[in-house]
Amino acid sequence: MESYQTLCLLLSLSALVLLDLPFATAHSCRPAQSNALLQFSNSLTVVTDMSCDPKTTRWENGRDCCLWDGVACDNVTGNIIGLDLSFSCLQGTLHSDSSLFALPHLQSLNLGFNNFLSSPILPELSAFTELRHLNISYSNFSGLVPTEISYLSKLVLLDLSFNGGLLRIENADFKVLVQNLTELRVFELDRVNMSAVSPSSFGNLSSSLTVFSAFHCDLQGELPPDIFRLPNLLDLDLRSNDVNVSFPKSNWSKSVESLTLSDTSISGKIPDSIGELKNLKTLGLSDCKLIGSIPSSLVNLTKLTGLDLSGNEFTGVLDFRVLSTLKNLQDLRLTVELNLAYNSVNYTFPELEFLALSSCNLTQFPLFLNSSKKLRYLLLSENQISGQIPRWFWGLGKDTLEVLDISSNLIGGDIPQFPWKELIIVQLSDNLFQGPLPTPPLRLRLFSASQNGFSGEIPSSFCKLSSLSFLSLANNNLSGSIPHCLGNLAELSNLLLSANKFEGTLPRSLENCASLSFLDVSHNEINDTFPKWLLEAPSLRVMDLKFNEFHGQIDPPTAPLLPSTLVSFFIANNKFEGPLPIPPPTALFYSIANNNFSGEISHLICEATELVVLDLSNNSLMGTLPECSMSFSKDLSVLKLRMNMIQGVIPGKIARDSNLRTLDFSRNRFEGTLPRSLLQCKNLEVLDLSNNRMEDTFPDWLEALPKLQVLVLRSNMFHGLVRSPRAARPFPELRIFDLSNNNLSGALPVRYIMKLTAMMNQDKGRGELQYMGGNGYQDSVMVTMKGLEILLVKILTVFTSIDLSSNHFGGELPVDIGSLKSLKGLNFSRNNLTGYIPPSTGNLTDLEWLDLSSNQFIGRIPRELADLTFLAFLNLSENRLIGPIPMGSQFNTFKSDSFAGNLGLCGFPLPKTCGNSSGETPPVTILQENDTEHGGWFEWRAMLMGYGSGTVAGISLGYIVINSRKLERLAGLFGRKGAKMRRKSRRNARRSYQR
Repeated sequence: MESYQTLCLLLSLSALVLLDLPFATAHSCRPAQSNALLQFSNSLTVVTDMSCDPKTTRWENGRDCCLWDGVACDNVTGNIIGLDLSFSCLQGTLHSDSSLFALPHLQSLNLGFNNFLSSPILPELSAFTELRHLNISYSNFSGLVPTEISYLSKLVLLDLSFNGGLLRIENADFKVLVQNLTELRVFELDRVNMSAVSPSSFGNLSSSLTVFSAFHCDLQGELPPDIFRLPNLLDLDLRSNDVNVSFPKSNWSKSVESLTLSDTSISGKIPDSIGELKNLKTLGLSDCKLIGSIPSSLVNLTKLTGLDLSGNEFTGVLDFRVLSTLKNLQDLRLTVELNLAYNSVNYTFPELEFLALSSCNLTQFPLFLNSSKKLRYLLLSENQISGQIPRWFWGLGKDTLEVLDISSNLIGGDIPQFPWKELIIVQLSDNLFQGPLPTPPLRLRLFSASQNGFSGEIPSSFCKLSSLSFLSLANNNLSGSIPHCLGNLAELSNLLLSANKFEGTLPRSLENCASLSFLDVSHNEINDTFPKWLLEAPSLRVMDLKFNEFHGQIDPPTAPLLPSTLVSFFIANNKFEGPLPIPPPTALFYSIANNNFSGEISHLICEATELVVLDLSNNSLMGTLPECSMSFSKDLSVLKLRMNMIQGVIPGKIARDSNLRTLDFSRNRFEGTLPRSLLQCKNLEVLDLSNNRMEDTFPDWLEALPKLQVLVLRSNMFHGLVRSPRAARPFPELRIFDLSNNNLSGALPVRYIMKLTAMMNQDKGRGELQYMGGNGYQDSVMVTMKGLEILLVKILTVFTSIDLSSNHFGGELPVDIGSLKSLKGLNFSRNNLTGYIPPSTGNLTDLEWLDLSSNQFIGRIPRELADLTFLAFLNLSENRLIGPIPMGSQFNTFKSDSFAGNLGLCGFPLPKTCGNSSGETPPVTILQENDTEHGGWFEWRAMLMGYGSGTVAGISLGYIVINSRKLERLAGLFGRKGAKMRRKSRRNARRSYQR
C-alpha cells in the first residue's frame, strides 16, 4: 500500500511539473528538436497492451511538436523542456548516440514503465544540465548507475526504482550523488542493488529531502539516527534490508508522515519518543527483531491511518485501550498478546478496513469488530479462539468483507451459509469445525478448510464458483466421490483434497480445468488406472496421487511423461506395475516408491536434468544402473533405490559440483567397491548401502565429508582393519554409525569412536522436534534398535547410535566412552571384545539401549549403569561377568535373558542368589503408560511392559512415524498386548512380595 501511495505521489509530482512549465503558445517547437523526437521514436518499437498508451504513434511530422502527447515546450523560446513518455508501450535499446540527447533544454524526463531491454543508464544524461525531474523506473535498465548522474545538480526528483533488480550503485558513486544533489526532494531507489553502499552515508542526505525509498536494496549495516531528523522528511521506506538502527530518544523530524522499516534487522525496543511524530500517518515495523513492550506513547499518534507491528518478538501485554484513541486507523496489524475486554463496546474503529491480529493469544471474537462497518480484511489466525462462532459475527462487514482468515484456532461447530456477498478469500483451516461444508459465496477465489472435521460430500454449490482458483479441503472426513462438476471451474489452479475418504475414480472432467497447476488427491481410497488424460493439461506442475489404490501400467513407458510443465510427480504407495515411467525433462521431484514397477532403469531418466529428488525405492527394478545415474542433474539432492533388485557396481561418475544430500541404495544387489568419487559430494548427509554385496575395506576416506550424519554399511562384505583416522575431526557431524554384520577385524576403532563429536553434545537439538531432510523431503533409515530392525520413516536430529555388532573386533572398550553423552543406542554385540565394562558408561544419561552380548567381557557390572533412567533395553548375555547384578529402577525390570551365559553373576533376576543380603529379590518397578518424563522430544512413546529380554520401556516410538492407516491397528495391538503384560506383571509382583 505504501509503495502504491509513493508511486501516486511521484506521478502527481511529475504531472505538477509539466503543468507548471510554460507551454508553447507563442512559439512553435524548433524543427531540429521535432526531428530529434521523431528519430528517437523511430529507434524504438511500440508493443501495446491494456496497461499502456502508445503516445508516440500519434506524433505527426509537420505538426507542431509542442502539441504532441507527452511533450512540453518553453512558450518563449519553443525549446522542448518536458518529455513524459511513461506508460508509452516503448521497447528497445537506448544508445549513446540517441537523438534524445539533442534536447539539451530538458527540465523533466520521464521514461518510466517501458522496456529498454537491459540498456545501461548512459553517462550522456549529464548533458541535461537543466534537468530537475528524472524518472526511469520500471523500465528494465541495468548495470552501474554512472557517476555522471551526480552532475545533474538541479535535480529535485530522481527515480531509479524497480528495474528488475538489474541496476546497482557503488559506495563511492552514491557518496558523490548525495554530496552533489543538494536540491533533491524525492529519491527513489527501490530494488537497486546497494549491497556495496554503506548506510552511514545516509546521514549526509539533502536536508531538502521529503521522500527517500530504498526498498529491497540488499543494504547491510547500521543506519545513522540522523536520518530520522531530516527536517523536511515526509516518507522514509527502507523495507526488506539487513539494516539495524538505534532509534533517536528525542528530536525526531516532526514532519514525518510515513515511516516503513518492515522486514529489516532492527532490534531492541521501540522508544517512547516515537510519540513525538504527531503527523505520522503510517508506521510499518513488521517482521523485525523488536522486543520489549509496545510503548503507550502510541496514543499520541492520533493521525495514524496505518499501523503494522506484526511479526516481532514483543513481550508483555498490550493494553488495547492505547489503540482505542486512534480513530483514523484504516489498517491495523499486530502480533502481541492483547489485554482487551472482549465484550466491551468502548473500542471503536469506524474507519478500519484491514485488521490483522494473528498470534495475539485471543480466546474470543472481540465485540469491537461490530463497530468497523468498512471492514474489508479480517485476519485472526493462530490464536486460541474456541467455541462456536457467535451469532453477531455473521453481521459484521456485511457489504464490505472480502477476506476472512480465522485459521489455526480452536473454533468448532458447523458453519451455515456465508452472508458476505463480497467475500473472495476464506481461510478456515486447522480448526475443529464439523458437519457439512458450508455453502460458499459466488465471488469466492480462494477457499481453504483443511485440517478440520468436515464430513459428507463436496456440495455441488462449489461447482458454481466460476472465479475459484484455490480449493483446499485436505485432512477432513469428507467422503463419496470427487464431483465431476468440478471440471466446470475454468479458473481452478490448485485442488487439494488429500487425507480424506474419497473413493471411486478421478473425474475425467478435470481435464477441462485449463488453469489446473497443482493437484493433490493423496491419502484417499481412489481406485482407478493412471489418469493419462491429465498429462495433456497445459498448466499442470504438481500431480500427487500417492497412498491410493491406483493400479495398472503407465503408458507409454518408453518416452518421457507429458506435460512438459510437470515439475512434481508423486505416485508412491499405489499398485502400479509394468515398466518404469520416465520423468519429463522439467521434473524436479519424482517419487514412485512402494509400487510394483519392474524391468531396468532406462538411460532416458538422465534426460531429467533438473531433478532434485528421485525416489524409486521398494519396487521390483533390476539390471544395472545407467552410468549417468549419479551425474545427470547438478541439483540432485535425494537418490533412493532402496529395496529393489539392482545389481552391478555403483557408477563412479559424479559431478564435481554435486548437491547430493541423501544416497540410499540399501537392500539391493550392488557389489564391488565404493567409488571414491563420492568425495565430491560435499553436501552428503545420508549414505545407506546396507544389505548389499559390497566387498571392500572400510572406506575411511569418507571421514572427509563435512556434513555426513548417517553412515550405514550394515550387512555387506566389508573386511579388514579399521585404521586410525587421518583427520583431527573425522566424521564431524556423524550421528548414526552402523558397520554391523560385516567381516571387519582388528582392534575396536576406538580412535574413531571417541572423535565422533556430534555424539558428545547432549543439549544439541533439544526443544522443538526437528527431522533430517530438505527440499520438502524427509530422510528415513533402517536401524537395529533394542533388538529389533526398525524403519525410521523420519530421522530426529537428536537420534544417535553406534552399531558395530557381528564383526570380529577385539580389544577393550574405551575408558572414557561416557563422553558420548547424546548416545541413544550402543551395540557392540557378537564380537571378540575383552576387558571390563567401564564405569563411565554411567555417564551415557540419554542411553536407551545397550547391547554388549556375545563378547568376552570380565569383571562386575558397573553400579553406575543402574542409574541410567532411560535405559529400556539391556543385553549383557554370553560374557564372563561376575558378581551381583546392580539394583535400580530400570535394572529391576530386566529379565534373566539380559544376563544369561554369565556363570559368575548372581542376584535378581537370576535364580542364583549372592552370598550376602544383596541377593534379596527387589520389588518390580512398573512404569505407567503415560510416563513421558523424558518424552518431550518424542513424537510418540509407547511403554511396552515386559518386552523381549525383560525391558520395561520397550520401544521408543518417538523415533518412528507410523502410517496413519496402520496406527489404529497397531494401537489396538499394543492395547491388547499391553493389558495382558500389565496383568502378568502385577501377578509377578504380588508373587515376589508373598515370597
